[in-house]
Amino acid sequence: MLKGNLYDVFFSKEDVELMHAYVLRTLEEVGVKFEDEEALEIFRKHGAKLEGDIVYISESMVNDALKTIPESFTIKGYENDLEIGIGKDFIIAPTNGCPTLEDWDGKIRPLNSDDLENFYKLLNTDPVWDISSQVSADIPGFENSPTESAMAQMAFLGKYSRKPIYNILGITPHNYKCGSAKEGAKATVQLIKQLYDNFDDYVCYSGMCVLPPLTVGWDAIGHYIGYAEEKQPITITTCSMSHLTAPPSLMGSIVADYANMLAVAIMIQLIEPGLPVILSPFSSITDLREVRLMTGAPEFMLIMLGHLALGSYHRIPVRCSGSLADGFTYDYQAGVESTLGALAIALSDGCILPHAAGDLSNFNLLSFPKFMMDEEMLRYMRRLRQGVAVSDKKSNFNLIKKIGPRGNYLSGRTSKDYREETYLTTPVFNRSGCTPTDIEKVKDIRERSYNVFKERIESYELPDFDKRQKDLLNKHLPDKYKF
Repeated sequence: MLKGNLYDVFFSKEDVELMHAYVLRTLEEVGVKFEDEEALEIFRKHGAKLEGDIVYISESMVNDALKTIPESFTIKGYENDLEIGIGKDFIIAPTNGCPTLEDWDGKIRPLNSDDLENFYKLLNTDPVWDISSQVSADIPGFENSPTESAMAQMAFLGKYSRKPIYNILGITPHNYKCGSAKEGAKATVQLIKQLYDNFDDYVCYSGMCVLPPLTVGWDAIGHYIGYAEEKQPITITTCSMSHLTAPPSLMGSIVADYANMLAVAIMIQLIEPGLPVILSPFSSITDLREVRLMTGAPEFMLIMLGHLALGSYHRIPVRCSGSLADGFTYDYQAGVESTLGALAIALSDGCILPHAAGDLSNFNLLSFPKFMMDEEMLRYMRRLRQGVAVSDKKSNFNLIKKIGPRGNYLSGRTSKDYREETYLTTPVFNRSGCTPTDIEKVKDIRERSYNVFKERIESYELPDFDKRQKDLLNKHLPDKYKF
């Protein structure tokens, strides 16, 4: 298993302590803007200094919150439980939010609810995925829902999810018209609690993005407080752009964004001490020539490693990075950029790798072919995380002594060590020979990916819900997707 952290290569103990010191100064001297009166009252009640809607957070308040944030927690799914946090194996989660799709014919088009159904089937038919979540939200297909679009989308996720749930759906006046962002967030949680008939455990976690620089918007605050009141884990996300919504230096970006997220974590601990929170940075550099976020850049990984180092210092779980790319199709560039992003979590103590497959064009485009190819890369990441088993037994010294120089280890049955430590099964990548027969047999990577895609869609089976559960979901699902 992993015995060190990649961020230790880039950040010394002194580096992390210096970044920590500037995070404290940012919270105490600059403050964070909370655009919601309920949040301001929470801080006011606990003695924080306020100037208008700017909250100044003292070091003592930071330290008190850090004492109550748990390092790990367990989330209950329909068929299995999942341990998340520091010291646990890293979790692989899907992408969220892309509005457009690169289909198998290479065409780019708007993503719809039928595509989302297929992604849910993919997520729930392979062990590489630990979590099921809304790959995209507020897309065509939920406009004529029986209740609210937000409730229909949550019911849709619940219907197809055999695995623990992450809810990325942000409540807006467009998808939840009968109440506030907080009320909508609470209603979506309550739906999953009712579906699982579990009102005591963590049954889904969720998050929203803060509003850098150093601001938390009203809608995100409603979401955070709603989840806190429902006593469900919360992810705090930031996605700033250097020299635009974050300082121009990488360290400045790390400090400002970390302070922004930490301020929300403190608010949550004031509401519900001991509630799990996960910091979730996705910040990167800006290409000022086009004013574009560049998530395929090497600096993206470096910024992530800075946040991971601070999270480890404070003992707060961190989910970050992702198999992200700047390009528009599944090519060599996308493969390099996506692998680079995934390495930050695979080779550290980060708890979740989100946006793990299919992303292109900086969260704007989702690709079916790239999704299937990224899955294979993720299997490589799993193998890397396992590391090399080192022990007297694993030295194979007696065998080395027996075979000696010029010997041959290929004799008898395939050894247990070889079977345990060698990853060979790859349905998508080509690891065969290069004779004309081999080339004809393995076909193109797109064709191999599509064949796996078809097999998975056809093999999917819905969870075995009873009549009560089906009736509950049917109350919100569009007619097309009712049981």
